[in-house]
Parts: sequence; structure tokens; C-alpha cells
Amino acid sequence: MFRKNKLFFWTSEILLLTIIFYLWRQMGAIITPFVSVANTIMIPFLLGGFLYYLTNPIVNFLQKYFKINRIIGILLTLCTLVWGLVIGVVYLLPILINQLTSLIATSQTIYSRLQDLIVDLSTYPAFQNLDIQATIQQLNLSYVDILQNILNSVTNSVGSVLSALFSTVLIIIMTPVFLIYFLLDGNKFLPMLERTVLKRDKLHIAGLLKNLNATIARYISGVAIDAIIIGCLAFIGYSIIGLKYALVFAIFSGLANLIPYVGPSIGLIPMIIANVFTDPHRMLIAVVYMLIIQQVDGNILYPRIVGGVMKVHPITILVLLLLSSNIYGVIGMIVAVPTYSILKEISKFLSRLYENHKIMKERERELAK
Repeated sequence: MFRKNKLFFWTSEILLLTIIFYLWRQMGAIITPFVSVANTIMIPFLLGGFLYYLTNPIVNFLQKYFKINRIIGILLTLCTLVWGLVIGVVYLLPILINQLTSLIATSQTIYSRLQDLIVDLSTYPAFQNLDIQATIQQLNLSYVDILQNILNSVTNSVGSVLSALFSTVLIIIMTPVFLIYFLLDGNKFLPMLERTVLKRDKLHIAGLLKNLNATIARYISGVAIDAIIIGCLAFIGYSIIGLKYALVFAIFSGLANLIPYVGPSIGLIPMIIANVFTDPHRMLIAVVYMLIIQQVDGNILYPRIVGGVMKVHPITILVLLLLSSNIYGVIGMIVAVPTYSILKEISKFLSRLYENHKIMKERERELAK
């Protein structure tokens, strides 16, 4: 009866998620050293896996349709990837740096306009009880002050700087190593398991692994393609509208689109904040344009590119995003939904095994009678 009750099901699911995250937070002091060591290895491993799922379809395409040897296909794909990175660094990075520098320089205008707005609001009776001067002093922080505080906090710990530098170098070195390894031997992993560990696979675990692999591959490649499309459309639209810092806001919109459900809305926030006081007319046009793009993406592009791979209820998505952002920040928000979907599929698989086991036991008892 309870399984057919959707309200009970979703309430139990959300409650279970909350308990798991709460216990995880309570055990933080114990598992932090282990997590730190695991992160050092897992970050390049996950980045390599992410790039593998992006590049492996290209290698398979070259191998299948152009009859190119897999190793040559891998070399061509990696050369194309490196070439794209070089083009981005040479041509796009200077533009991005210039726009970011200009945005930081003009941020004081936003602060000034915000201060004027607060002063104007203080004349209204509803806001007269507020300490306006204290609020203005809190807002009177320049980016130079913020950067100075960050610099001071960093330089206070040389060990932290060296540790961060070592981790960054390790990630840069190990990510391509993992990527090359995955491209060379990734397609051999499941057949190897079927020949060895799963040789007598009566539980059909190999089928589960194949389904999970296909699901992850489609989700990662689909979401990445969708984010690139949204970023390009945002840049084109912002440029046509005449919005300043179009490249910065477009890149942010594309990256924010990786976050399910709320990502597109988050992608608009920097653009709105930067232009609401300086150029509200163009800002409104840009918001309307991006809302139209989001509707097209949500109803046409995303279903066709990604499809219903991650069948997760919107309420569950919101809970996952809130909890994961509190623990792992933006990265947690990006990986929360696919991780949950994978665990959910594994749970369903185990549940089916248990149900089948019960049915078999009941049949054996009936035959014994």
C-alpha cells in the first residue's frame, strides 16, 4: 500500500536524503583526512572521466565510419582538443581578461548606485528605523579590499599555498593521464569483467553496469553540448543587444546551465546585477531574450539532446541541490543529480533482486508442499 502512495514515497525519499546528509556532516571531523586524500586522486580521476565521456563518442565515430585505428583516432581527438584549448587561450582568454578587468573597474558605479538607492529608500517611513549608514558602510567595499583580504588570508599560510599549488599541478598532470588510459582501455573494462568476475553472472550485474555506463555517457555528453549551445546563444544575443561584457556573462550562463533545474536562472544573476543600474533597458531585453532561450532549451533542445535520462522529481532535485551546495558547493550541485540517479538505479536493481529472491523462495515452498 505504501509503495503505491506517492506522497509517502517522496516524503520518505526526502527524509532519507536529509538523514544521510546530516550524518555525513556529523562525521565530517572523522572522515575529513580521508576525504582530503581521496579528493587528491578523485578530482583528476573525475575530470578524466568527464573528458572521456565527451571525447569517446568522437573516437568511436572515427573508428566506425572512417575505419581509423583507435589509437590514431585517440591521437586525432586529443590533438583537436589541445588545438581548441590553444585557440581559446590565445584568442578568447585576452578578451575575457579585458572584460573581467573592465567589469571590476566599473563595479564601483554599481556600488554608488546601490548606495544612492538605499539613501532614497531611507526617506520612506517604512525604512526610517533601519540603520542606513551602517548598511552603506557594509556596501562600501571595493573589489580591491576584497582581493586584499583574500591575499592576506592566503599569504598567512605558506603551507596552504604550497598544498594548493601541488594539488593543481597534480590535477593538470594526472587528468590527461587518466583520460588517455580511459580512451585506450575504457571500452575493455566491461568485457573483462564479464570474462572474469562476472563470468557466472546470474544476477545480471553486467546489464546494470552497461545501462549505467550508457546513462552516464548520454547525460554528460548531452549536458555539455547543451551548455555549449546555451553559452553560444547567450553570447550572440548579448552581443547583438549591445550588452557590455557579453563573453563573461555568456560563459557564466553556459557553466550555470550544467546545474539542473535552477542553473539557467542562476546564470542570469551576474548580468542583472551588473546592468540593473547602469543599463536597465538593455538588461531587460537580455533577460527576455534569455527567458525565450530557456523555454526553447527546456522544451526542444534539452529533451532531444539529453532526454529523460535522469528521471528525478523536481522537488527531489531542489532538495539535492540545497543539500549538496551546502556541503560541496557548485561542484556538488552539478554532480548531485546524476549521482543520485545512479544510486537510485542501483537501489532499484537491488530491490528487484530481493523481490525475485522472495518469489523464488515462495515457489520453492509451494513445490515443497
